[in-house]
Amino acid sequence: MKVWAQGIAVKLGLLLAGVGVLAAGLTGFYAYEASRDMLVNTAKQELLTSTRVLSRRIAVSREEISRHLLVMSSHPAAVQALLKPGDQAAADQLATLFAQFMGANPAYFQVRLISASDYGLERVRVDRRDGSLRRVQEPDLQEKGHYDYVADTLKLAAGETYLSRISINHERGAHAGQDKPTLQLAMPVRVTGGTEEDAAAPALGLVVVNLDLNGMFSMLKADLPPNYQVFLANAEGDILIHPDAQKTFGFDRGQRQLIQDEMPRLAELISDASTQAVFEAREGPHASEPIVAAFIAQDIRVRSNDGRLVLGLAQPLDDVLSRTRELALSTLQIVAMLCLLCLLLAIGLARAFTRPINAVSAAAQRFALGLPAGALPLTRKDEIGSLARNFAQMQEQIKEQLADLMRKQEALEHLAQHDMLTGLPNRRLLEDRLDTACAHARRHGGRVCVLFIDLDRFKQLNDRFGHDAGDAVLKIVAGRLLGMMREADTVARLGGDEFVVLLDPHTQMTHVEAIAEKLLHCLTAPISYEGHQLQLGASIGIGRFPEDGQTRAEIMAKADKAMYEAKAVGQGGVRFYSASQV
Repeated sequence: MKVWAQGIAVKLGLLLAGVGVLAAGLTGFYAYEASRDMLVNTAKQELLTSTRVLSRRIAVSREEISRHLLVMSSHPAAVQALLKPGDQAAADQLATLFAQFMGANPAYFQVRLISASDYGLERVRVDRRDGSLRRVQEPDLQEKGHYDYVADTLKLAAGETYLSRISINHERGAHAGQDKPTLQLAMPVRVTGGTEEDAAAPALGLVVVNLDLNGMFSMLKADLPPNYQVFLANAEGDILIHPDAQKTFGFDRGQRQLIQDEMPRLAELISDASTQAVFEAREGPHASEPIVAAFIAQDIRVRSNDGRLVLGLAQPLDDVLSRTRELALSTLQIVAMLCLLCLLLAIGLARAFTRPINAVSAAAQRFALGLPAGALPLTRKDEIGSLARNFAQMQEQIKEQLADLMRKQEALEHLAQHDMLTGLPNRRLLEDRLDTACAHARRHGGRVCVLFIDLDRFKQLNDRFGHDAGDAVLKIVAGRLLGMMREADTVARLGGDEFVVLLDPHTQMTHVEAIAEKLLHCLTAPISYEGHQLQLGASIGIGRFPEDGQTRAEIMAKADKAMYEAKAVGQGGVRFYSASQV
């Protein structure tokens, strides 16, 4: 009988050990798998959001360069230097302007004024060389008429931007950009007198900015986590930016390196079958390590030799799963402790241990399914209680980590939808709300009204007091607009000194003009800045649904046109696009 009892005790002890190992193993397995899936999915969404934000920042940078080109190409000194090549004063003035833009933009390594005559002779040229800016004088100025970017830019209308293919710069005399990844943006120089003869006349020349691609992306990546990897490819899939520099610009060496060969899931993105791809690459003939990646296709909205670019961010899978290693180690420790405890227990303790272990196992399963874990034996003073407390602690750690990831994702989404300077909604958020308002009005027979506001004399203020003053004024204007409007209205900044107010759909159309006049009066009030009383004004154009259009784009265009008509009549006016104002 004693032998039988001892055999049963051993068997029950072994059974208890097996049950304990099974319960602990299930706990660890479900917790690990659940946390891994949640971390990977969260990382994918965070990467996609970051990629979209980076894409928007690239678009904003491109638009900013176009604005710089517009300033330089429309400057009177540019026209004078091309009409009268011997005018040294105009050339000196333009060279100073070039140097100022290059000093403020480290990614610019060359700015040139090229004539349409004399075989595309350079008239003014400023290079970045050995860390400093140098103006190139005759006889070192070169003829560039045989380059495609000269002929292609001269065909453009005034204010249009030419964007070259991204390639290695082999142009002689590029200095700091020699044999480096380069992007060229250019704009024609035309006489803009407003007559039909001026519009039909050929361009006098062009202004070209040579952009350091690596330098620009280094600045854009500054706000990204250090373990993020950046990828960029052209429309055919040629790799332009890659963590492994040996894989970039293979076509320049006669050996094409395609992103779709390295990551086959991007083939649909390259073929224009989709606009984004988010995936986890565990293996592949070219993959050095598993990664989590998000890619989007970005259309280029200027005159360009490339139709689109493929931009992506990736993060090593090991970095994403690094926080699960502590969970796995804790689980193994718990399993080992439980096994040792079960081997030492007697038959009488088997039933007592079965119940709490099953409770922990059930809690792990509920947690893996996203349900409340339920009651755990946290008050026990033995190993089972330790197991329950470790599991509860692990659960809280995972929740805190997920909450932290969600906060970061919400911050990135807010950044993508709001203006960084004023905190107002940006163009993207405004367009979403305007689309929603138009759709609601279309279904229910309502009306929508948009006020397009452009500040008067803002450029003179910027030129006199500097960009810091301009930024301060824009913040004050944004605060005034927010203070004047209701919470249901949307006040957005499109960029520069342009603001848009989307009125609450319940606003009476008979009150719109009064609201606009009230805003105009508010914006003309003096602004105090460092002891100066700054006097601004505004021109307001009003577009309405359905009178002025059926879509967001039509309403915005009509409001913009009405604003320019108000500005043409005289600064500080309000104008409806429609003939009838009510």
